[in-house]
Amino acid sequence: MNNTARIQPRRLVLIGSVLVDILMYVDHLPERGGDCIARQAIFTSGGGFNVLVGAARLGMPVAFAGRVGDGPMGSQVMVDLKTAGIPLVLPRISGEDTGFDIGLVEPDAERTFVTSPGTESRLSISDLNAIPLLPGDAIYVSGYDLCYPVSGASLGTWLHTLSTDYLLVIDPGPLVAEIPPERLARALARCDILSLNAREIALLTGIADIAEAAKKLVPRLAPGGYVVARSGVQGCWIASDTITPTHLPARPIQAVDTTGAGDAHVAALLTRLSKGNDMLLAARVANIAASLAVEKIGPATGPTSQELDEQSF
Repeated sequence: MNNTARIQPRRLVLIGSVLVDILMYVDHLPERGGDCIARQAIFTSGGGFNVLVGAARLGMPVAFAGRVGDGPMGSQVMVDLKTAGIPLVLPRISGEDTGFDIGLVEPDAERTFVTSPGTESRLSISDLNAIPLLPGDAIYVSGYDLCYPVSGASLGTWLHTLSTDYLLVIDPGPLVAEIPPERLARALARCDILSLNAREIALLTGIADIAEAAKKLVPRLAPGGYVVARSGVQGCWIASDTITPTHLPARPIQAVDTTGAGDAHVAALLTRLSKGNDMLLAARVANIAASLAVEKIGPATGPTSQELDEQSF
């Protein structure tokens, strides 16, 4: 399949982790050994769920290909998937539960997480081979899953042989420095779109300047691959072997919660690509989607098509 066709995906298939977010909104982080009182708390599915919901709200067909347990956390995930109309394409796992994370969100909208992995972190090769993929699918993989010992090893092998009939999208996430270097290198060599934030690209390249870091990453991706480097209120940079690092500014905002901002960005990016937009236009729209998401409290706050259309591009 040629590169033009490959960047116009038909469906988003998220492979890996949907877990439960327990978010607490605090005036400040507690000191070591201390405590603080949360102003508000939210208990909901998060992780890859945010990406799936973000794309579904914008009209893109989606599917979740991951392990979901049958304990209380897994049950919450199943309720949230059903409510959002997102199909689970792998069977549920009996006798294991889904993992969760605890997130502390400060008044400046910054968030700090601790994650307790569950069955979603134990994808096997047989799980991956059982996923009913369709030509033209965009396959989204998180760095969390590349980092996990079981899922990471399985994905490291499976992605290396993934047909070019599929568009591979990787978000390395905050644990990028914990992914075994050889596994990460093999995944990046197959990656068509790498979406990451300023902290992550600096960890990955050792370069603080985002444009220079993006330029350095391009040769590590699949031929024709794109780097999408997000930087919050500064917008994002796009780079490829045909695009010199290009800055796309953000929409002015008053952020209240940055949880899921990157998820809303990549969801909107893929949705616009599926509609035939080129990468630069898709990224401009994705900046707007992320800006709308951070103006709401919660993890899965990507905008609807109507909310996005109300903004001028």
